[in-house]
Amino acid sequence: MKITIIGAGKVGFETARRLYEEGHDILVVDKDDTKLSKVEEQLDVMILKGNGATAQVLRDPYVVDSDLLLAVTNSDEVNIIAGITGKKLGIKKSIVRVRDPHYAMDSSFSREDLGLDLIVNPEFAAAREIVRMLTMALPVHTEPFGQGKVQLADITTDENMTHFINKRIKDLKMPPSCLIVAISRRGDMIVPGGMDTILPGDTLYILGLPSSIDHLVSKVKKRRQKKMHSVIILGGGRLGYYLANKLCSLGMSVKVIEQDYSRCHELAERLPDALILNGDGTDVDLLKREGIEETDGFVAVTGLDEENLLISLLAKQMGAKMVVAKVSRASYAPIVETLGVDAAVSPRLITASEIVRFIQGGRLLSLVMLLNGKAEVAELIVPASSRIIGKPLAKCGLPRNIIVGAILRDGIAIIPEGTEKILADDRIVVFAMGHTLNTIEKLFGVGGK
Repeated sequence: MKITIIGAGKVGFETARRLYEEGHDILVVDKDDTKLSKVEEQLDVMILKGNGATAQVLRDPYVVDSDLLLAVTNSDEVNIIAGITGKKLGIKKSIVRVRDPHYAMDSSFSREDLGLDLIVNPEFAAAREIVRMLTMALPVHTEPFGQGKVQLADITTDENMTHFINKRIKDLKMPPSCLIVAISRRGDMIVPGGMDTILPGDTLYILGLPSSIDHLVSKVKKRRQKKMHSVIILGGGRLGYYLANKLCSLGMSVKVIEQDYSRCHELAERLPDALILNGDGTDVDLLKREGIEETDGFVAVTGLDEENLLISLLAKQMGAKMVVAKVSRASYAPIVETLGVDAAVSPRLITASEIVRFIQGGRLLSLVMLLNGKAEVAELIVPASSRIIGKPLAKCGLPRNIIVGAILRDGIAIIPEGTEKILADDRIVVFAMGHTLNTIEKLFGVGGK
């Protein structure tokens, strides 16, 4: 597919990298020579200098001939103009990034009204994911697949988890319908075999039926003692606003700490049910005064990854029950695990996942990236034309780094063994190491739009 990406910032670069690795032909447009140089140095894609909202750029022969236009500049208005104009000039599909809460909260502002195919909002999507983490029933991160009939859970082990520590996978007493699809160890992802031994600090990724995951978690970790009632948010930017607004609507007690005085005034007007504090979130005395040791949740969403990680670690040590940090750099993913922060969220990766899912079309139902993109979990529908139809999984020739973790057939979820066969129109959940969506599509005969 020929794709034009307008905007070479963080999201534009990440998406270009992701789509290039999936085998698409990419053109990146930006006004900034420095950003274009970074793209040219690190990716084998075409570049074009110019304002992506102008007719001069949008009428470029390559741009007009694109199958998809993706506008992700720092200006919502530029993105909207580029998306609408591109469609009028004949580009088949357009995706735009819109981040301003005024647009996001306007019910009359929709992709249908604008004639666009998809509107993505990284901060809004990240806020939704953080809310899900804070309110979920299990004390581990779980991801639903197959309309909730299958769950992917991650459990980070410690010395007290005698059910797992220093045991080989083949010797574990696992609940039925549970499968360990991967182990994250010191920032590396491992596809385990029966002889692999689980070590303290490993994060286990386990696919299974919800009842089995629930039973497994109850054996190794205590459930939360009470429902989440109070949350402190460090950072009052777009993500902080979206998050606070949603948590307040759920009836939680929310405090937002923001350094910028004028931004505090704006937040106070727009979030009447939240307590807005003007101060430095790195101030230990301030955190203590605001009850950090008693809060149920602490979320760090400033613009600095380093600050988010360090303050999250401090909040955890001071007694916050659950701590979530926003991170952008993939290299920080291993640090998150070793620090003991409960969860990390990357708006960039969530956005890239949403865009890739849209591009792949109807048979790719969901796509989740783990450990900042080192592994993927995809849910897809197997077409009747697939070469693996009717073959036992053990004889399908799947690479070792690709595991079919679940099959959903006639409303029933199956955690398969090697003898299980895949049938036409099965929904399958596939775990894969690295960016291998293209490989998955070829193996299972799934094509994009």
